[in-house]
Amino acid sequence: MAAITVPGTSRGRDIGQAPGRLAAVQAFVNTLDVEAGTDQLGSPPALDAWLSSADLTGQAAWQSGPAELALAVELREALRGVLRSHVTHNPAAAARPSAAAPRDPAARLAKISSAMQARISADADGSVRVVAGDSGSRAALAGLLLIAAEAHTLGTWTRLKVCSDDDCRWAFYDRSPTRSGCWCSMQICGSRAKSRAYRRRGTTASRSARTEAPGA
Repeated sequence: MAAITVPGTSRGRDIGQAPGRLAAVQAFVNTLDVEAGTDQLGSPPALDAWLSSADLTGQAAWQSGPAELALAVELREALRGVLRSHVTHNPAAAARPSAAAPRDPAARLAKISSAMQARISADADGSVRVVAGDSGSRAALAGLLLIAAEAHTLGTWTRLKVCSDDDCRWAFYDRSPTRSGCWCSMQICGSRAKSRAYRRRGTTASRSARTEAPGA
């Protein structure tokens, strides 16, 4: 596959950019900007335009319908849940349980993946690879899953994460040596999370002091 031109990968903040083709998966998850309340996949034509601009469609032409759009949105949110699970250590987020995270994102993604088709392809030079076996936007969406599978083999998949701030949930690539990144922006989302944690500790300490005070 040719190099992917990824649309809409940055908000102008210090997010980590995923390497190579994995950037397409990152950008796909980020088609929904939770903080801004905008969605690049707002209609079937918008879905087709995004997949085409990400170079996931090849030369084929088609028109997606409501079913394909629903599948794309379901895949996007399943991926968001899995990427959120890649954040393994976040004390600030742990103190503020998220209602946004799905209960079992891996099972959700597995269900979607089981309906996708793939096939073995041999190129003119004799190289063998797995490619999407469907057509239209379903093939393009299957292509995103194949990129994720490739990233798993390369060891980069678990570095792609979703910001732990529920007001953000932006996909970012964790380039830290310890793979312990929690937020897409330490200056923005990390600061907000730490401020909330500080206020919670202050409230808890104040309540404890009133409870333990004589005559309370």
